[in-house]
Formats: sequence, structure tokens, C-alpha cells
Amino acid sequence: MRKAVLRITEWIHASLILALILPAFYCLAAEQPDPNGNSLYVRCLLIALPVVACDFAIRRCRGLSAYLCVCAGILAVTASLGRLASGALHGSSLPWVYMLTLVCETLFVMINRISQRTHHEKSDDPSPDTAQDDRRTGAGHLYYDSLTSPSFAVLLYFAAVYAFALNLYNPAVCNAALVSAVIYTVNTMLYQYISGTEEYLALNRRTGNIPSRRIYGIGTGMLAIFLLLFIIVILPPMLTTASRHYRDIRKSMAMIEFDYEEYMRESGPDLIPADPAQMMTEQYGEPPEPPAWLLALFKVLEVIVFAVFAAMLIKVIYDVFRTFRETADDNGDLVEELEDTGEGFRIKKVRLAPHKLSERERIRKEYRRFIRRYRKERPARHESPTEIEKQAGIYDNAECRELHNIYEKARYRQEI
Repeated sequence: MRKAVLRITEWIHASLILALILPAFYCLAAEQPDPNGNSLYVRCLLIALPVVACDFAIRRCRGLSAYLCVCAGILAVTASLGRLASGALHGSSLPWVYMLTLVCETLFVMINRISQRTHHEKSDDPSPDTAQDDRRTGAGHLYYDSLTSPSFAVLLYFAAVYAFALNLYNPAVCNAALVSAVIYTVNTMLYQYISGTEEYLALNRRTGNIPSRRIYGIGTGMLAIFLLLFIIVILPPMLTTASRHYRDIRKSMAMIEFDYEEYMRESGPDLIPADPAQMMTEQYGEPPEPPAWLLALFKVLEVIVFAVFAAMLIKVIYDVFRTFRETADDNGDLVEELEDTGEGFRIKKVRLAPHKLSERERIRKEYRRFIRRYRKERPARHESPTEIEKQAGIYDNAECRELHNIYEKARYRQEI
């Protein structure tokens, strides 16, 4: 249940951010009275459909080809619904701008989910030393987190749109930004409450063994207090929307007058400057035609450059397809493409774009794959290899003991 709530908060986070982009730019061209009003923002909330659909698709599709086929269907449905929704918008170009924006946002969500999937292995490496390095260097927080991690810093975005619309005399966009900020604040509070409590419970398993019901009870009480304070703070702006002081900076700029009279005077015939190119042509004559060998050389260089760029593009596409397929299986577990030959623990050399694994990394991946045969849930960051093996029920296994020694040697010693 808690995972479902977290996922819903992520959908709301992405939908509110993307839905406010077009109304923010619409302020520049809107005039008073505005015939579209609040209807534009409500229609922009249609982006929630591809956000939810792409999230389901990225979790269910194993291969990139299947995901792209599903995305094509999502894009077609979104474009059809956008075409129907744009019919009630007034203006000659606004319906087409609305559809173009909706399609571009849908494509961005699809590409964002692909990036999230292909970088999942690197960002979710459960090894303690790698996780510690990520926390210290900030690695793992890639750009795709912008649609999956609600944060209070995003409120600055809604505040900027609110101030922008306030100074362009657009009450509809001001109300949309204010409502979005209120919903987003509550959504972020809920996300931080659940994710923070889950993180504390993961630490509590090793420390105090406090019942989770008590921790959630304390957290729920604090969340209720913060929501009450937030309601008290937000009620005055919500109740005084009719008495806002708007201003239109476009009219202020239009009142500034410039004297172009001096610059618009026609130049006399004697003041017209001579053409430098014509003067050089009269002095040196017409330039000769370039030699044939030079033209041929440029043609060859063009072909070489085009071939290099085409090869690089094909390599990038191939790496994306390969990495997408190797990062997850039906259960969402990571797949390392390692094989057990039965002759000790010979690690198969695998090629993973964009880098190759070292011998130490291959041993660590083989160890994690062996543990996942017996334990499907992801180990906590504080668990040692011995604790992980005991939780999996294979601590006394001879094969596990042998692999444990190899893993400890690869993890702590300089030489393997």
C-alpha cells in the first residue's frame, strides 16, 4: 500500500510540473479578457495520462522494442485526446500549440523513463561501499529524478510562474499556479513522510527494534500538525484571490517612447557607401573556379564525417537496446548475464555498455546473483555479507562458503 502511495505521489509530481509549462508561456500572448481562462490549465492536466501509462510500461516491458511499441500507442492515444481537448480553445494557433506541447511533453516522459531504466543498475547498486561513494559524491541522482522525486525546492517553480502571471495580468494562470502549489505541497509532505519513515524503519531493524506501528503513529501525528499549519498559512491567499493587485509590464514597456526621427532620415546620394566586394571585383577581377581535386577532397571528407557520425549513432542505439534488456527481468531484479560452468567460479566476461567490468566487479556481480537465487528482496545497506547469507538461509552451504571467501577477497584485498 505504501509503495502504491509513493508511486501516486510521483505521478502527481510529474503531472503538475508539466501541466503548468504551457500556461506560463501563454501569459505572454494572452489578452484581456481571456476567452480560454482556466480551461487551458485543465486541458494541460491531460499529461497525467502518458505519465501514468509510461510508468506502467517501463515496469512491465522487458525489451526496448516492446516499450517503444507501447509508447507509440500511448503517443497516438494522447494525440487523439489532445485533438479533442483542443477543439474548445479559442484562437487560430493556440490549439496547434497545445497539441504540439502535449506531444513534446509525452516524448520527454518516454525518454525520461528510458533513461531511468538504463541507469537503474548503476544508481541502485546495493553494495555498501558503492552506496557510500554515491552518497558522498552525489552520484545516482541523475537528471531523470526530476520526474520521480518530489521536493520542496520545486515550489520555487510554481512561485516563479505565479509572479510571472501576476505581472502579465493573467488571473487564470495565477490561480492555476496557486492551486498547483497547494496540491504539490501536500503531495510532497506525504511523499517525504512515507519515504522518510521507510528509511528510518530500515535503520531501526538494526538498532532499537521499535514497532513500525508506533513509528507510523508518531509520523502521522507530525504530518497532521504540519498540514494544519499549512492550511492556516494558505487560507489568506486562497480567500483573497479577488483582491489581487495585477499589473501588465507589457503596457509599461509600450509607454516608453523612442525618437527614431534622426535614424529614419534618408541618406543623400553622396552618403551611400561603396560596396567593398564590388570594389575588389573591379580591382582584381572575378575569383577563379576552385580546382577539381579540391572539390573531390571535400566530397571525400564529407562522406567520411557522415560515416563516422552514422557509426556512432548506431553504436549508441545498440548500447541502449542492450542495456535496457539486461537491466531487469520479469520480477524487476537486476540481471548480470553471468553463467555457472560448474568448474569453480569462473566469471563470464560480459560487455556492458558503456564500460567494461573489471575482475573485482564481475566477482561482486556473481555474488549478488547467487544471493538473489535464494533471497528475492533487496538487502539493506547496513547488512554484512554474513547477515545477508543468514537471511537467505544459505550460510552453511559449501558453495556459498567458497563464493563468500572469493567475494571477501575481491572486496577488501588489493590483489585477486
